[in-house]
Amino acid sequence: MSELSYNLFHQRTAENIRVELERLRESLLKGEQIKPDIKFEITSLNSLLADSILDFKSPQPSESQLKTRKDWHNILTKTDQISFNECLLILLGISPKLSELIEPSLYKIKLNEIKTLQNKPLSLIFFQRVENHLLRERFRSNKINTADFIKWALDYKYLRKIEN
Repeated sequence: MSELSYNLFHQRTAENIRVELERLRESLLKGEQIKPDIKFEITSLNSLLADSILDFKSPQPSESQLKTRKDWHNILTKTDQISFNECLLILLGISPKLSELIEPSLYKIKLNEIKTLQNKPLSLIFFQRVENHLLRERFRSNKINTADFIKWALDYKYLRKIEN
């Protein structure tokens, strides 16, 4: 019997989010005075950039990259429900185990309420992604049925199904 696995449809999605997060980190580090809330953002960005983003191009992946791949895949295959933030990170090719770094009520924030994220640049980056808006349009709650999410992500060409 073949084993079912999933992969990002386009590796460039993960590459693009990595570039965005690196730019955000650089801009926060250039600040004259680093405030405590900015220190938290920088620490969060360092966690995300430390092999927590999928990289399938690497010929010899590190142990942490292999763990990220496993965590990312296990959430898709071994859970019945996942949170909105976990779904968003999966679409972006980031380990869903880091979902606590994002504003917990991201799925509820409306466009005219974006000011609530002005002191949370990391959450703002994720809010502005098209994947967030498409996900919010389809799933309007924090708990999402994994099978429904996978079907939707396959249809929108965010995920690719692979039979081993």
